[in-house]
Formats: sequence, C-alpha cells, structure tokens
Amino acid sequence: MSKFLPVISLLFLFSTAKAQIPAGYYNNAYTGGVPKVCATLKTALFNIVSTGTNVLEYSSNSTFDTWDAVNSIDTQRNDANTAYEMWDMYTDNPTGPDLYSFSPITKQCGNYAKIGDCYNREHSFPQAWFGGVIPMLTDMHHVFATDGFTNGKHDNFPYGEVSATATDWTSPAGAKLGTCSFGGYTGKVFEPIDEYKGDFARAMFYMTTRYESSMVDFRNNGNADAVLDGTTWPSLDNWAIQQWYKWHIQDAVSQKEINRNNKIYAFQNNRNPFIDHPEFVKLIWDCTNLLPVNLLDFKATKNGNSILLQWTTNKEANFKEYVIERSTNGKTFYTIGNVKGENLDRYSLTDQNILDATTVFYRLKLVDIDGKFNYSKIVSVKLQNAAAGITVFPNPAINAITIKLQQPLTLNSSLKITDLEGREVMRLAVVNASQQEIPVKVNQLPAGRYVITISNNNNLLHQSFVITK
Repeated sequence: MSKFLPVISLLFLFSTAKAQIPAGYYNNAYTGGVPKVCATLKTALFNIVSTGTNVLEYSSNSTFDTWDAVNSIDTQRNDANTAYEMWDMYTDNPTGPDLYSFSPITKQCGNYAKIGDCYNREHSFPQAWFGGVIPMLTDMHHVFATDGFTNGKHDNFPYGEVSATATDWTSPAGAKLGTCSFGGYTGKVFEPIDEYKGDFARAMFYMTTRYESSMVDFRNNGNADAVLDGTTWPSLDNWAIQQWYKWHIQDAVSQKEINRNNKIYAFQNNRNPFIDHPEFVKLIWDCTNLLPVNLLDFKATKNGNSILLQWTTNKEANFKEYVIERSTNGKTFYTIGNVKGENLDRYSLTDQNILDATTVFYRLKLVDIDGKFNYSKIVSVKLQNAAAGITVFPNPAINAITIKLQQPLTLNSSLKITDLEGREVMRLAVVNASQQEIPVKVNQLPAGRYVITISNNNNLLHQSFVITK
C-alpha cells in the first residue's frame, strides 16, 4: 500500500498530540472522587468508551483501514535493530532471538501453509461471536497483527489454559491448543504464551465492556456461550472471569500496551480502560465473589536468625489458605508452610530454615476453596553471611558428617539440623568458639536432604547436605 508511509507520518503527529489520557476522560467512572463498582462502573465505562468513537473501514484503498492500523501500531525493531517488523504476540520470543520475522506490508496474508508464512488481522474476540460486523470488526483494541497459521489455530476458541496431557497442538513459540485445564470449563481453548496473556485478557474485558449492550445477543452467536453468560453484567461465565483475571494479575500492563492504547486513541478516539486503570477489573468483577483474596501487602525481613514473612489483606471470599513458597534462585519454588485463611487483616510466618544462598526469595500461593489459585509478587531477602565458608563432607553421607568452617566462630554457637519442611531433627546446644571442625553422627536420620544452621549473635551460617541409605 503506497499510502502506508504518509499515514504513518500523520498518525505519529496525531498520536504525539494525544499521547496521554485526556484530562477528565474517566470522570464519570467516579462519584465524589471515589471509583464506582460492579455493574455501575462497567456501565459507566461503557458510556465513556462508546461515545464519540471513530469507526475504521475494514479494507479500503482510499481511507485509513485496519490494515493501516495494524501496520502502524503493531511494529517493533527487529533483533538486529536494522528494520521494523510486525510485533506478533503469538510467535514472539521475548527472551531470545525471534523465531519468525514479518516485514510490514510485504508479509501481509495472503495464503499460508505453515507458521511464519505471513501475518493477518487477528480478532482476539472472534468474529463468529459478534457476527463479523462493524464496529466490532474494526475495533483495534482487540484486533492484532498475528501469524496467519497460528491465528487459524485460535479459530473461534476462547482463551484459556491448556491441559498438559490434552494438547492438540503446540507452536515452536509456546502457544497451545487443547482441552481446558482451568476449572469450570472442559471445552477446547487456545493458550497464548505467558508474556502476553494479560494483553489478551484485558482485550476480552474491554470487549465485554465496550459492547455491553450487545452481550445478550452475542451469546447466541457461534460458540460465544463458552464465555458469555447473556447479561450486561457480569457478562462473562464464572470460569472466564477467573481465568482472565488470573492472567490480568500475573501479566501486568506493559509499556507496549500503553503505547498501543495511546496510538489507537489517536485515530479511534476511545481507550481501553483496563490498560489505563488496571484496578477497574477487580472493581467491576469483585462483586461476583469469584476473584481471589485481595492481597494488600507482602514483605519479608531478616529477624535475627530467621526470616519474618508478613502480609495484609482486606478480603477473603471463598478462600482456603495461603501456601508459603521459597526459592534460592527466584524461579524454582518449594512449599515451606501453610496458613489457613481466617478472615484476618494481617498474617505472618517465620522461616527458621534458611537454605544455603546469598539471597532467598518468597511468594504466596493464594488458594480458593475450589482449588483455584493465584500467586503474590515475589519478595527477597539478602543473607550476607549465608553459607560463608561451610563445607560438609562426605556429601552425600550415610552415618556421619564433618562440618568444616573456613573461619573460626567468634562466639559459642548453636547448631541445628532441619529437613526441607523446616522441622528440626537434631540440635547441638553448644559449638565452641574457635572450633573449625564439627563431627556429627547422622545415622539415625532417614535418607533425604537436610539443612545445617549455625548461629550466634554475630553469625548466621547455612549449608545443605544429603543422606543416602
């Protein structure tokens, strides 16, 4: 399209002038400075984002259409930073070299036979659900440039998490098609990669809000009743609310979404409120009592020879427990304790069993009574003295170990051995100052991994070892 470059220039100038949320845009979402909630907020946002909008053409040779739009808003620099390529959220590789690259315009679909052939316009809220008509057809808040072949796999299936044992298809990038593993729905779903799950969830929340007045009719189209409940509020089936809210929390709003929202506003004259105000998602659908506990704060602090974990909350509806998980690398977590939900404002747990690490990481797994769960943010504590010069040999051991310290202790100390659940299995009341080798018999302990902790007022030392039988 020869018109692409001048359109891009015009769009850049226009979006620069409207790069921020307009003053007062969301005023009607508040009463007396306090945000509205539930159905009232959803309807208020419907009125805001559906008033004064500009409707694009789907395909046109004379006006700015959806091809021009995706070619304007869904681009990024390639890995070599030598040219622009399409930003396809289905095949992107956020942590390494791109698996595929689509040049703007020249790689538009077209026919395709495999992944990487070309890109097209993906209606994340499927056309079959709204009848394939304008304005839904050209609403760029849910239309994305994506690989044509993967788009075909998405088809009209809802977004959801795929069971590992019931996967029909998996792309090299990690997108999946298969049986839903999320409770409440057993049909087939399409799962995008983790990096963009929140993007698609917020697009779904936008569509059910922007076209609130059509939700009753949409449910009768195609397989839309897989996610739509035929109401203006909450509009979505229980499982869809919970699934997409989980993604909304786990994959927070990115700068990519913010930039895209600003550019769409420049020519469409409306915004996705769930990008501008992510908190609106919870304010609208929390009244269903389906969303997980509202965690206000979570922190971890060193407290002598242990770590004190504290968290606060203001809501526990249909809630079971907090599972406390620990990691030494921030990626692989293990359970160290459980705290039952008792509708308290504050909770705490003390970790007496710190592993061999310079930094220890923690997160909370928030479990509902039906087994669904969400994770908190990850917090960390630096342990400057952890594992400072402790050697255990032999390791693995059978009957006895010797603990060797590179530096002698400055004070008399205590030594305890705990299992990985934090249960104390052995204790030496006194380890003499200046002692550098400590023999310990462990023949009475079962096979497994254990943690040694040596502590006094000045030192906190840790090391792990394994017993085999």
